[in-house]
Amino acid sequence: MFDTPTILRHPETPRNDDAALALESRSHVANNPALQLVAELILKLRTSRLSWWTPELLRDTWDATERMVWFRQRPDIRQRVTHSLTGLAPKAARNKQPDFQAALIDSVIDDGDITVEQFESAFDPIELAAYAPAAAIWRRFRDWMPWDEDTAPNQQLVGWLIGQLIAESSTIEGMARKPILTAHTLRTMIPGRVWHSKIPLEIRLAIDELRFQREQEKPAEPFHAVDDLSVATPTIIAANIPLRDLLCVLDAAEKAMGLPSSRASVAAPPPKVEEAPAAEPPRDSAKVQFVVPVADKVPEKPVWNAVEISAENGADKTVDKWGPKSAIERIAAKVLERAAGKEGER
Repeated sequence: MFDTPTILRHPETPRNDDAALALESRSHVANNPALQLVAELILKLRTSRLSWWTPELLRDTWDATERMVWFRQRPDIRQRVTHSLTGLAPKAARNKQPDFQAALIDSVIDDGDITVEQFESAFDPIELAAYAPAAAIWRRFRDWMPWDEDTAPNQQLVGWLIGQLIAESSTIEGMARKPILTAHTLRTMIPGRVWHSKIPLEIRLAIDELRFQREQEKPAEPFHAVDDLSVATPTIIAANIPLRDLLCVLDAAEKAMGLPSSRASVAAPPPKVEEAPAAEPPRDSAKVQFVVPVADKVPEKPVWNAVEISAENGADKTVDKWGPKSAIERIAAKVLERAAGKEGER
């Protein structure tokens, strides 16, 4: 696990100059993999031009006033941004307070002199990673990302992000880092049920063939998760596994980077609750009925009364109140009649 990323704060000394502050801010980002990833993510989102991550939304979230406060210790950055966006002379732009600079920037945007895209592009991703709240930017990404929309642009973005999480180098020139997630962590975070049901069969077969080839050619060399991912690349993973099922990978990345958990804000939708079937009415276990099968259905009225056993002589006394209604009933009636006749002869 890496150190929790922090916002850079410079000691207040009169010896601070622009070059020294710039070097310190770059070193701050270079020494923290999470800040490197946030800087890379800002640039990737900016160039991807996604409908859910726009300059308008970003300005509504972090306006000029808040951004100037981020850079209150960097007059050179505030000077550069104010001068480039408003045209105010460099020295005048540098000597103004952050709230004045922000108000001037807002006025040129609101009056249509510049676009919100120009406003967003004026801020360098590395400088944002150093001085802005990196955890808040990451949280916004997770909150705004439509995880249930498995469109090509969203899949490409997540594939790129997974690739950066396991990468052994940074896309920022001159910076290096250890992988944020190991190949083993990435592979095992994806449930086996999801992996084997979503990764295409031909990809899984290719992994098997590579494993068998390794075993034959280099039997002493183990086959690891990184070898799986050499075939099932992050791009293939994101293109085939539903994006919501990959949130577990981002959960692991947050923990590794020392970022607060975003799980609550992008939790999977609750499962549907199925209504339980209505309970059957209780049966009267004390009442025992003798049911006579019939061809079509049981008649509404009983065919005959139950057979009563006389306590005196044990003879069967049967009363056929409505008459037999079927062949079975007729046979039963004849048997009873014969029995009654024999009893009379006695």
